[in-house]
Amino acid sequence: MPTHRSYQASIEQLHQEVEALAEEMRRPTPTTMRVTLLPFSIGAAFALILFAVVAFVAKHV
Repeated sequence: MPTHRSYQASIEQLHQEVEALAEEMRRPTPTTMRVTLLPFSIGAAFALILFAVVAFVAKHV
């Protein structure tokens, strides 16, 4: 049977693992950054293309 000492060691290891998991969960995932930046990047590219088309049409009219 496990002794009180091994129970204590198991509990301490569990606490360490939970702390490591909590630290990992605090960091934003790369997919979070992509979800945030992708719509912005698409909108910025669309605005730049639209500006270029309007400038081109205005120059040739």
